[in-house]
This record gives sequence, structure tokens and C-alpha cells, in this order.
Amino acid sequence: MTYAIRPFQLHQPETVEEALALVGTHPGAMFLAGGTDLMVNLRKRLAEPDHVISLRNVAALRGVTEVDGRLTIGALTTIADLAAHPLVQQHVPILAEAAGLVAGPTIRGMGTVGGNLCLDTRCRYYNQSYFWRKANDYCLKKDGEVCHVAPGGSFCWAAYAGDTGPVLLMLDAEVELTGPQGQRRLPLREFYGTDGRWAVGAKPGGKQPGELLLRVHVPIPEPGWQGVYEKLRVRDSIDYPLVGVGLMARFAGPGDPTVQALRLGLTAVNPRPELVPGLDELEGKPFDLALLDALQRKANKTGKPMRTAVADPAYRRSMVGSLIAKAAARLVPSLAEALAAEQRPA
Repeated sequence: MTYAIRPFQLHQPETVEEALALVGTHPGAMFLAGGTDLMVNLRKRLAEPDHVISLRNVAALRGVTEVDGRLTIGALTTIADLAAHPLVQQHVPILAEAAGLVAGPTIRGMGTVGGNLCLDTRCRYYNQSYFWRKANDYCLKKDGEVCHVAPGGSFCWAAYAGDTGPVLLMLDAEVELTGPQGQRRLPLREFYGTDGRWAVGAKPGGKQPGELLLRVHVPIPEPGWQGVYEKLRVRDSIDYPLVGVGLMARFAGPGDPTVQALRLGLTAVNPRPELVPGLDELEGKPFDLALLDALQRKANKTGKPMRTAVADPAYRRSMVGSLIAKAAARLVPSLAEALAAEQRPA
């Protein structure tokens, strides 16, 4: 059984000021960027706003520029434009790679950078039709009182499943917001809460009701940094990640696998994108099989795949380590050879 979208009034401002005035006049209104996630959720009655504010005509929120050693990315820049932009490919190729793996070409042509960062968390018990959810007595994230993933607790495990979030975390990105209390910037790591009931803004200082994401500011990494992004999904041409892994490393020199700095980001295995902590302990060591094992152990302590996706949690947990090995083998040729000699997957 399908349901039509609940009627709403659509507003189409042409400036940020007009958009903020509208959300001030209509509390509870929702911002619409590319619509690739929101419109699906409206059809499933996961949200039922009376007013929707389309940002399509706010041209000031599009584009990528380089200023003072940073890339500034407008929140309405499409994922396709982000992946193909010369500045992104030159300075942060890992971000271009991650963006190029988002969904399929039609979604990348409509979806936006801001939308990908603000992506609603996903769960097999939540992303269903209204009829299905009603028959299952709803869930903790929407209209119900029990998390079917972990019925004994009061925590929602719905997972953030965007591809750009973990990469931008590794790049120390900041987000620029504006709202009723004025304009501000905060580190992306402070943008997300820990509970899956909220994609963003679940703690003081995070995105507040009525605030609009304007831009993302990305420091250009110092010379020597390398990075790759790996992703597991059901269908390579379109699906959200079941697991996503971003790995960045700075080595002592060409041909020298000694690690000077290391960063690892995870997506789709927690209610928010996560940076794996404690990697400073691995600095000064060669990126060999022992370091890879240590990296995988640390990632398994951080990533907590639950029954939120179609794949078994144990399989997804094992694939966290496999994707890390695959990413590491791309960065370190000697490691790829060692993995092949031991017949370990990479």
C-alpha cells in the first residue's frame, strides 16, 4: 500500500534572508535542497511538514572557491559538481572520490553537499512505508516507544549513511550556519549528536531548529597527505553504504612507509560519522601488517554495526576491517604485496 505525500505549501525564496524569514514565520518548516532524501521520506510519512522551503533558487549557496588555504563549498553545490570540481580533485582528491561514489549519477546530479551532511539517519525499521511501520507498532525514532534493533534500551541506533561526512571529518572541516540567533561556524565534529533520532543537533551547540547550513570550509591538507575512500553496498551503482571507510596517511617520504600521521573515518556503522581515536599511538611506525592489525582493532572498537541494514551486523563488522585493508593496500604498495603473500584479502 502506498500513500500520497501529505499536502504542504511550497515556498521558493531567492536569498538566504528570505529563507530565514520564511522559517521564522512558519516554525517547523523544512528546508528542501536536492530532495533526493527528503521527498522519499515525505512519501513514507516520515515527516509531515505544513511548509517546505525550497532552496533551489538561492544561487549564493552554490560553488567551490579557494581562499587563504581553504576550500569553501556552498551547501547547495551538487555532489556531481563536488566530485568533478578541479579544486577538489587537486587539493582533496579523497573528497572527490567519496562524492563520486554517492548513489548513482542521477542522484549525484540532484543531491547536495549540505543534504549529504544533514542526511537523515537510516534503519530497516524506520525507512519503510507508513503501512509497514504502523503494522510493526512504529519504532523509537518515529511515533513508537521501542527500538526494534535494541529493544531493551532507550537509544536509537539508526545509522548515518552519508559518504562525505567521514571524509570531511578527517579533513577538519567546519560548517557555517545561520539562523534566528545569527551566523556562526563550528567544527563538523560538533555538528552531530550520538542518538539516531536526530541526524544533527542532538546536543547543545549542534545545529539548532530553524538554522540553515550555508557552507563547508575545508582546510587544504599539507603536502604529503594521501587518502582513499572505500565503500560496501548491495548494488554498486546506487545504494547507500553498508560500511564506508576513509583512510588518510602522511608518510616520512617517497618509498618510506613510516607513518607520520594517520586518520581513519567510518560511516554507516554508527548514528553519526566517526573518527577512530588513538591513532597517534601508531605514528612513527612502518605501515606493515602489524600496524594494519592494530588499526583494524581500533576501528572495531569504534564502529558498532547493528541490525539497521539489510546485511548481517557480524558481516558488516568484518567488512570494516576488510575495507581498511583494501584502503591501506592502495596507499602502501609494500603492504599490498605482504597481504598477497599471506593470501589475506585487500
